[in-house]
Amino acid sequence: MKKKLMLIPLALLLVISLVAIGCPAPSTQVFELSYALFQPPAAALSVANSEFAAAIESRTNGRVKITVHQGGSLLGGPAMYEGVRSGIADMGNVITVYNPGTFPFTSIAELPGAAESGWAVSNAQYDFLMKYQPEEWADVHIITTCGDSTNIMAVAMAKTPILTLEDWKGKSVRTVNPEVVTALGGTVKDVPMADVYDALAKGVVDGEIGAAEPLVSWKLADVAKHITLNFAPVQPAIVWANIMNKAKWDSLPADIQKTITEVGEEYNGKLGLVWDAQAVAGITYAKSVDCTIYTISAEEQDRWTAALLPVVDAKLQELPAKGFTQQEVEEAWAYFQSRVDYWNGQQASNNITPVRERVLEVS
Repeated sequence: MKKKLMLIPLALLLVISLVAIGCPAPSTQVFELSYALFQPPAAALSVANSEFAAAIESRTNGRVKITVHQGGSLLGGPAMYEGVRSGIADMGNVITVYNPGTFPFTSIAELPGAAESGWAVSNAQYDFLMKYQPEEWADVHIITTCGDSTNIMAVAMAKTPILTLEDWKGKSVRTVNPEVVTALGGTVKDVPMADVYDALAKGVVDGEIGAAEPLVSWKLADVAKHITLNFAPVQPAIVWANIMNKAKWDSLPADIQKTITEVGEEYNGKLGLVWDAQAVAGITYAKSVDCTIYTISAEEQDRWTAALLPVVDAKLQELPAKGFTQQEVEEAWAYFQSRVDYWNGQQASNNITPVRERVLEVS
């Protein structure tokens, strides 16, 4: 017993000696970060991103403190990438369509593909960006990715439905995928999302095409009473990313970086599932306000797919002119498709239901 008691002060002396000779004590520094979101605070993705920030705080035991600036109060969508890059915000949620031409290589992971859920495409996009580390993102650090619109195309029309390829002729449509509307035979009208409701109500545009989420989040189903669903396995998926200012990221200790990376990897799929849930919510809301829901026939799905496949080929052919070799582009596209296939195959074991099945249940 006396020997044990003697060991305690010796141990204390050893600690004191180590500190005295320069061994660092555990860090108690708190790293404060600003995080900009541009969607309304109540939007499903904003809620999920706020939970993502809280998870980082919790998993770092409070060593990271994140102040979330909601609803564009710090940076709006179009200014998000440059604002984070320049340090106006330490972190931000960015969408590539607000920076046309800035992310050419990343656009490979946005081409119409066969992902069966937001969970699958989001994880595939993350794998793609981590493997290739495109130079176009070199000024920021990517923490998460998520893709929307995958495996479901919702065509919301104010007065008359679109059920066949021929129905697209003469129709003006708002979209974030202009090549898709053009390929199908429609006319693109560039209308800010905040103005789409009024544009539909006043007949400025005939319809809107994309994810089903705006039917509820922007209440488009109140003015677009004809909703056509296309479940063909060739759908675009825009990249959304949570990014951090590069200098700020480099200033963080390695253990904090590791924890943030781990939280981000978990949230790729979670954020993708938000879009799936919102697709279901959009169709559910559309039915509640007496919209008519249509599903195009298998024959029409094949026709729409045939019309969209040249969009993929054209995009892939354009990229070599932007500084990439044809071999690089083809290998990257093949890799992305292989990751989509992989994550599609992981859905069942992770209790993920393909979004098509979820939407069909409520439509």
